[in-house]
Amino acid sequence: MLHGIVIGAFIIDWQPEHQTEISDVQPYYIEANLAPENPHTAQQKRDAASVAERARRTKAKQDADKRASINREQILNEARLKVLAEAKAKEAAAEVVRNTVREAFDEPDEAGREALQSELQLAIEMEANRRKAVTDDEKAMAYVAQIQADIIQTWSRPPSARNGMEVLLKVFLVPTGEIVDVTLLTSSGNESFDRSALLAVRKAGRFQVPDDPKQFERNFREFEVLFRPEDLRL
Repeated sequence: MLHGIVIGAFIIDWQPEHQTEISDVQPYYIEANLAPENPHTAQQKRDAASVAERARRTKAKQDADKRASINREQILNEARLKVLAEAKAKEAAAEVVRNTVREAFDEPDEAGREALQSELQLAIEMEANRRKAVTDDEKAMAYVAQIQADIIQTWSRPPSARNGMEVLLKVFLVPTGEIVDVTLLTSSGNESFDRSALLAVRKAGRFQVPDDPKQFERNFREFEVLFRPEDLRL
């Protein structure tokens, strides 16, 4: 009986050894910041954008150079046609004088012949001067075309430029072709466009000009330049 009582008490108080008390588990939080974009991907995008911008600038410069070349050839062709038209008109007038003189030489009056000889000599001198003037005009137009090409080469039109805008500048040179001053005569009303025109002339620095002092003083000591977004005129 005693043994039975001990065993019973033992059974009542016995608990499995593997049973453990379960305590409340405290949650553990981990802070994390959400990255807006993968840094590597963002750098790739920036690199691609940089390459695209360089390509755009290169193409824009190539297009500007092509336009400048086309404009220069067009200006030269227009100048040649104008000079040739003037030369033909003067040649026709001189031919009228020569025909008149030839007809007058049929008269037997000696005094009249001498007078007409003097008139013929004068006509010949005038023709020689005319031919020299045509040559000088051709040379002047060639220099003008080169100045236009030089300015276009340095001109960077601002994004705000619009068709219809005009900037009129006055340029002052010394006989060596260096620019000594540039003044704004007429503003476009757009500060960026005005500034781009002034900067284009100043960046050119020096132009090719005729060696003949008279021609330089007549055409290149002071001249005006008209800037438009679509073209350039001297």
